[in-house]
Amino acid sequence: MMENPPLNALAAFEAAARLGSFTRAGEELCVTQAAVSQHIRRLEDYLGVPLFIRRPPGVRLTPDGERYYVAVSGALDTLRRESARLRRGAGPLSVVAEASFANRWLAPRLSRFCERYPDIDIRIAPHPEHPSLGPDADIIVRRDMPPAPGLFLLSLPKERLFPVLGPGYLHDRRDDWQNDRLLRSPQSGREAWLAWFRAAGLTSALRFGPMFQFTYMALAAAAEGRGTALAGALLVTEDLRAGRLAALRSPSLAVHRRYTAACPEETADSPRVRVFFDWMREELARDTAEFPDCFSAADPE
Repeated sequence: MMENPPLNALAAFEAAARLGSFTRAGEELCVTQAAVSQHIRRLEDYLGVPLFIRRPPGVRLTPDGERYYVAVSGALDTLRRESARLRRGAGPLSVVAEASFANRWLAPRLSRFCERYPDIDIRIAPHPEHPSLGPDADIIVRRDMPPAPGLFLLSLPKERLFPVLGPGYLHDRRDDWQNDRLLRSPQSGREAWLAWFRAAGLTSALRFGPMFQFTYMALAAAAEGRGTALAGALLVTEDLRAGRLAALRSPSLAVHRRYTAACPEETADSPRVRVFFDWMREELARDTAEFPDCFSAADPE
């Protein structure tokens, strides 16, 4: 029966070879430089060959050490990825999204997911800027996410931008809404309003209302009858469906910054992640079927 190499020594070897320093390896592993050196001596004794050339100001691998590093680093990487996959297969499903998407797309319809999958403990967290995957994020949703090795991506439909306002406010103001309280956010500010008015062929002197930090705040104000906001389709379809907002859909502007949902490639087929993406696809298909003029045509293949 083959004897296993000393596992702690393998971790010390991989860190020292990658970093080119016993001291830096110790800092990464939270042990002393002397402990790293002892682990590597033990591994060299086990293998019967030197793995490092020890010359100031650092260390470098011997030819045998270089070949061994390829094998060890590959094995540890496989172990880390498989461990991450298994850890993500248990416990809560954490979805982190840009704040407005979390507030206006995910939160209002999440009860439908929970009713269908009551055994999945799902956690939704808003993130003010660009969320990223990590130990506390199984899935992220944000704009402008390019493809990258190791990522599974679900591109959401391309939206169009148009004014939305509370039904009561629209009833009271009718065509005069354009002269009063145009709400703004960094994503839908003065320039976006000017572009929409140009597209509409209107020459009104624009009267701007408050500037909100996030789009979801401007949309909440619009739903309360405090003005008119510009919104991309995904942030308002559930409000349009429920009658909380009314939309002026023509003209509309293309939204060039597209939402994407992502997860690590190795977890995309885990049951919890797979059903969440399937649910998202169903919800998005419902949105585009019910409000086709709020979305741009699909990209050509």
